[in-house]
Amino acid sequence: MATIEFPHRAATGRKDSRAVHHLSALLHGTAAAALWLPRFWAHRRQLALLASMSTRELLDVGLNTCDIANALAQRNDQDPTVYLADVARERRLRRQA
Repeated sequence: MATIEFPHRAATGRKDSRAVHHLSALLHGTAAAALWLPRFWAHRRQLALLASMSTRELLDVGLNTCDIANALAQRNDQDPTVYLADVARERRLRRQA
């Protein structure tokens, strides 16, 4: 296992902590970028499953075909199923009120 060592200087301890912070941010950003595509495809598979449902099946879970189209219009980095869950929850709460 490789370790990253930073030169230690007593006078520049604050700069070292900044360097560690920047390295940590860089690693986090790299990991997020690498994992974005698999998450995107997983979200699209879930959305495709919902889109394959009949109108009656969608109504049973509190959605309609327009909701699926609106979920497809969400940004690519957002999970469309979260949007659909919010829509279904709002409709259920409105019916109960």
